[in-house]
Amino acid sequence: MLTKSDAMAAPAAPQEFDKEIVDMASYATNYKVTSDLAIDTARFVFLDTLGCGLKALEFPQCTKLLGPVVPGTTVPNGTRVPGTNYTLDPVLGAFNIGTIIRWLDFNDCWLAAEWGHPSDNLGAILAVADWVNRTNKAGGEKIAGGKIFTIKDVLEYMVKAHEIQGVMALENSFNKVGLDHVLLVKVASTSVVANMLGLSEAQTRDAISQAWVDGQSMRTYRHSPNTMSRKSWAAGDACQKA
Repeated sequence: MLTKSDAMAAPAAPQEFDKEIVDMASYATNYKVTSDLAIDTARFVFLDTLGCGLKALEFPQCTKLLGPVVPGTTVPNGTRVPGTNYTLDPVLGAFNIGTIIRWLDFNDCWLAAEWGHPSDNLGAILAVADWVNRTNKAGGEKIAGGKIFTIKDVLEYMVKAHEIQGVMALENSFNKVGLDHVLLVKVASTSVVANMLGLSEAQTRDAISQAWVDGQSMRTYRHSPNTMSRKSWAAGDACQKA
């Protein structure tokens, strides 16, 4: 007779993903952006967002947060941070790019049930695209099947990230329960970066579910009397977590 410690647990029944996760993964994986207006709009957003980031480099409160954890570290074929000499791993690169983009709070704003700045997602998209391109061109380990991203690809991923974050914000007010809106940056960036890295649709669903499971930051740092500089680097933090 088996003791309780030796007994085999009954296998759990397969669990279905929430429809929202299924829809986001399907959209990120399968949808083809064919709208010329969407791509042209994304091009303007791309230029504006980079401009916001470059302007932020004039402020030492921002630049002191940038660069590698260990001064002088350079990652071969890594992510370059626009306007600086830093070449970082793509995770820290996403934080750096996301931080400069959002620092001055000038990049695009979407006001719905939940407000936010969908161009924050460029921090993750650009960091991954640059790292993948440089690594694959250098002839090292082929990432995402050796993919070389074009600016058109980056614009298409921006469109998808804008749509995912924007649609989620239409009817879901996370600020009403004290959560910061950058959680949607993390979810949207995870969705598109998963596709950039060559994940399957099923793996993308897994990744998105982890973005939701991961603890979300509270809005405390956005409201008086607790307002602090974290509100300016929170989007960079969301990009690197994605």
